[in-house]
Amino acid sequence: MVAPAGVNEGLPQESAETEPAPVPTEAGPGETEPAEAELAEAALAEAAPAEAALAVVGIILGVIALVGVAVGVLAVVTHGFRPKTVVTYRPAAVFGLRPGQCVNSGTNALAVTVLSCARPHDAEVFATFSLPVTGWPGASTVQLDASNGCVSRLDSYLNPDLATATLTQEYVYPNEAAWQAGERTVICEVRAVSGQLTGSVRAKG
Repeated sequence: MVAPAGVNEGLPQESAETEPAPVPTEAGPGETEPAEAELAEAALAEAAPAEAALAVVGIILGVIALVGVAVGVLAVVTHGFRPKTVVTYRPAAVFGLRPGQCVNSGTNALAVTVLSCARPHDAEVFATFSLPVTGWPGASTVQLDASNGCVSRLDSYLNPDLATATLTQEYVYPNEAAWQAGERTVICEVRAVSGQLTGSVRAKG
């Protein structure tokens, strides 16, 4: 029978014969020992790919760095100098009126022209006051507060001789946009039911 490889059937092992080690010879002048020459060539062969790889990696890193700089410049150009949009509320001229001034109103009630009360005019301002500083309460609430505030102030301004005259009162109050911008002023005006007023309706004295 033939024993499987790697298994001994109790047979005596034969000792392996070893070849005698080669005797090193000295190299002559100007000659390189074969072993050292082969090792040097092998080291150069291994070092060459490594240097090439380092060179490639250096080029790749340099390209990545340049791309990073380009992206940064692009970000500054497109995002760093974008003009800001600022929305500014411009108060209507009507909110700057004062009691005793006479005005003509255009098609827009917020655009008024102040003129002498001796000349025919559309309305006369008899009071101004400010509503409480709160969050926007709603148009109906602001309108009601404006109406009540003007009604309570008319009698103290009006000339008693004109108590039976055909007059009416109007008021201008801030809408939500004006309110959010901090405007709280109410303008109270008195007008003729028909036509224009001539002269002031203010009480004497």
